[in-house]
Amino acid sequence: MTQEQDDPLWNTAWNWVQRAHDQDSFDDAARAQMTAWLVADAAHRRAYDKAARLWLLAGFVPPANDFGDGEEPSDTDTDPDTAAPPAGQ
Repeated sequence: MTQEQDDPLWNTAWNWVQRAHDQDSFDDAARAQMTAWLVADAAHRRAYDKAARLWLLAGFVPPANDFGDGEEPSDTDTDPDTAAPPAGQ
């Protein structure tokens, strides 16, 4: 486990970031609760800002196996001029 996972403040901030991005369930009441939590302590805001940056950065990182069209690349998808040589060469 990472240090953040053991930190209740981080966990709460991360949960708020996730909830804020769920348009179906993040209503005015949830927004008011989050705002109250944020203004209750400067540490809350710092943790939320850190979690929000992580959320944003994670959105720019494609999944490890994301090939765009839902299919794995084949040998014919590789440009022979830029392909790495086979192992052992």
